[in-house]
Amino acid sequence: MNKNFKEKFKDIKPIVLECICYRAISKEYADPLSTGGSKKVSGRWHIKGEFNALYLSGSKKVCIEELKRRVDDETIIEGLFNIFEIEINVSKILDLTSKENLKILEVDENDLLSGSVYELNEVDLPNNLAKAAYELGFEGILVKSATSAGNNIVLFPANKLKVSKIEVKK
Repeated sequence: MNKNFKEKFKDIKPIVLECICYRAISKEYADPLSTGGSKKVSGRWHIKGEFNALYLSGSKKVCIEELKRRVDDETIIEGLFNIFEIEINVSKILDLTSKENLKILEVDENDLLSGSVYELNEVDLPNNLAKAAYELGFEGILVKSATSAGNNIVLFPANKLKVSKIEVKK
């Protein structure tokens, strides 16, 4: 596997994302824009200790399906989590839902979605793509959800451009 994606990124044009996203957080936490969780553990699209990520879903359905991967019962989900609407307008997003971009990167979509975040060697490919995107100043990544229910948006708050907006809807 080619872990040096930076050279290939020059052939990829970032996209603009302006949309409403969704984020579920445990009711014990108050700030839906916090990246505290990514400081504690590594994930598919961030590496603990190297950079933080804000995980969002493209729809409420995707958000709930993502939760169901961790919690079995929807009534438990409603009791344990708050789901927030978050409005974003960001202009430097790496689109990994684009078949053309995946071809440039020589990456198979299934390789991005397979593996468990509990076994970090199984998510080495997404980690390396995210690290390269982060280091090149991308504000985030648009990816398909491993649930097959839609897309997720993973933002890198440290790379947020001044003209970009990430705002919790009231």
